[in-house]
Amino acid sequence: MSPPRLTVDEVTVAFSGLLALDAVSFTVEPGTVHAVIGPNGAGKSSLLNALCGIYPVTGGRILLDEHEVTRLRPDRVAALGVGRTFQNIVVSPQESVLDNLMVGRHRLTRAGLVTTALWLGRREQRRHEARAREIAEFVGLSARLDTTAGRLPFGDLKRLEFARALCLEPRLLILDEPVAGLNTTESRELGQLVLAARRALDLTVVFVEHDMGVVMSIADRITVLDFGKVVAEGAPAEVRRDPTVVSAYLGAPEEPRTGREAERTPQ
Repeated sequence: MSPPRLTVDEVTVAFSGLLALDAVSFTVEPGTVHAVIGPNGAGKSSLLNALCGIYPVTGGRILLDEHEVTRLRPDRVAALGVGRTFQNIVVSPQESVLDNLMVGRHRLTRAGLVTTALWLGRREQRRHEARAREIAEFVGLSARLDTTAGRLPFGDLKRLEFARALCLEPRLLILDEPVAGLNTTESRELGQLVLAARRALDLTVVFVEHDMGVVMSIADRITVLDFGKVVAEGAPAEVRRDPTVVSAYLGAPEEPRTGREAERTPQ
């Protein structure tokens, strides 16, 4: 199955009258890697949550190819082939790496409680486990399959989170700050792993990230948010030179921020 086109059309998200996203529009072409950047409080996490069905959309549309997913529940969005990682790592620390990866296969499991105890259920279980092992090898965790997640170093936890999202066999992969907390070498390696997954699995990728080195090296296009609005979009080289982006993302040190800018909270 080919990678999908993601269309975000005038999407607005509001909480008690406060606009988190204000008529945001952009298109992610099939098979591309699209970054969303902006300062803290710009609406990046709200956007990802809206794409996944976690936050309700007040106005506008979200399309996955021709399918409108604007008001679908998160499980229905996932069923259309949308995988997601989170800014804060969400794994079961007492479970092994393999067991955590098998959680990612749950949506694809057809065997019920009865058939699981039968030969057909066991055959399906072995098939999913074999695929989880392949993905573990792909991300460099094959030697850690029996290790409990709580004993992994932080860099491997990030890889585990990424691998578990791949275990859903997504068509659209959404990554929330995939290299946050990693050192330079780890960040570069995980960034290259995202590109390798895009090529090997034929994915469309949308990611939020503050590491501009990773953004500029792996993104095909970049959308820049500020105060819930799109302030710039283009190829990395174009965005890097855009004075609006420099002002919105880096700030103007010679002019102290006041008013609404001073009230930003991390998002």
